Amino acid sequence: MNAAPPFSRARAEQILGPAAIEKARRIVDAAPPLRPELREQLRAVFASARAIQSQPPADAA
Repeated sequence: MNAAPPFSRARAEQILGPAAIEKARRIVDAAPPLRPELREQLRAVFASARAIQSQPPADAA
């Protein structure tokens, strides 16, 4: 699968820098709330990604 390290918010903030993080926060604060349908779709996407990550690689069998 993917050999990338797990996501770290602290590391991302360190890489992007304080100005980019503050700009992103302003954009998020100004955005309208997500519709309930979209929120459920996003939950489903992340749940399926977690399920795939927890499976052993096909070639490990």
